[in-house]
Amino acid sequence: MIQKTKLTYVTDTYCIWCWGFGEALRGFADANADQIELEVLPGGLLVGERVQAVGQKEGVLESAQRMTEMTGVATGEGFRDAVQEGSTVLDSGVAARAFWALHSLAPEHGLDIAHALQHAWYEDGQDLHDTAVISQVARDLGLDPEAAAQAYAAPESEAQAQAGFERRKELDVPGYPSLLVYGPNGPQRIGGAKATPEKLTAAFQKIRSGEALPTDDAE
Repeated sequence: MIQKTKLTYVTDTYCIWCWGFGEALRGFADANADQIELEVLPGGLLVGERVQAVGQKEGVLESAQRMTEMTGVATGEGFRDAVQEGSTVLDSGVAARAFWALHSLAPEHGLDIAHALQHAWYEDGQDLHDTAVISQVARDLGLDPEAAAQAYAAPESEAQAQAGFERRKELDVPGYPSLLVYGPNGPQRIGGAKATPEKLTAAFQKIRSGEALPTDDAE
């Protein structure tokens, strides 16, 4: 039996570059499912004073366009409409609570859950404060929507979100997205805006075998 290597994906629902990185990451995870144990950690990009209505943030659509130009990953009309309308409040605490609520129902599908929540925003422009949105995300994932709504309202999900934010502070990551591979020489970060499943796999295998990873290879 192949011994699996642990990875931690530090992400945030409201990180546009995480949306751009997600397709490559999912391709990598599928291709290496027998070799990896992937943990998804929502890290808290927009908390405290950074919680604002999207209309108060500068350059949101411009950042999305840059991401698309670099990665080829598009955003949806619903997202663009919501940004232009401007009232949706972006709060990573709410998004992380939604993640952990859904995770409690399907802990083996963390990456799918993270993608589904980002899809709700970056494709459809949905407000994650709305319990009905969380129920629909659960339904799309094949989970029980009523159980998801109950978990979303439960204090345990909020506690997990806050604990995750504290844990993220202890990790040596420069920002979002960060994919850490725990190899023989300790955790190393791989991935970037131009990542592909093949590039991620090559970097992963080098770390797994104990090689030092040049900066260029990490991308």
